[in-house]
Amino acid sequence: MHHVWRFHLLLRSGQILGERQYSGSVLRYIDDPFHRMFSNKRYEQASVAFQRAGRNREAAICDAYLLREKARLVSTTTSAARIRAFTTAADAFITCARDSPSKQVKERLACYKAAGECYSEARKLKKSGDNYQLAEDYAAAARTYREGGYFDEMVEVITQHGNTLESGLVERLKMAAQLHYFKVYFSCRLNFNHL
Repeated sequence: MHHVWRFHLLLRSGQILGERQYSGSVLRYIDDPFHRMFSNKRYEQASVAFQRAGRNREAAICDAYLLREKARLVSTTTSAARIRAFTTAADAFITCARDSPSKQVKERLACYKAAGECYSEARKLKKSGDNYQLAEDYAAAARTYREGGYFDEMVEVITQHGNTLESGLVERLKMAAQLHYFKVYFSCRLNFNHL
């Protein structure tokens, strides 16, 4: 308990300078409250704590999650504001994914997946599917492409990653693609017959 109070006093006084200046035993107590705030969805407080500790990458991730939470609070009746809010959150997640170190693969994939979810909420389904692919969530990418009518991209996902997807999902997506291309083919034939 003494370590927790010491942490709060250091945090309030702004004396937390960075993780490199602490030994392993103290660092454990300092890191734990940051991540606890983050996991309890207290993103604004976690962001401030990470910034004071000089850990800007983690602060940016907290800010992206905060933007997503704020976007969820925007009323569904004001669709332009909601789209703008989710697009801003998605862009923040993409920036976090690009800024993550190469060793942080799970963090990068989680940021791309969150960006895909935000773009999906904003009804920007092409960008959503693209980010799901970057997150290696190929099932979500294929479903999103289908929902948006991007059948060429959906077929590409199925052909490249179909062995990692459920067979039932692959069959449903193939049927949807066949139906789509069948309709396109016959509408083209009908248009040519009228010439």
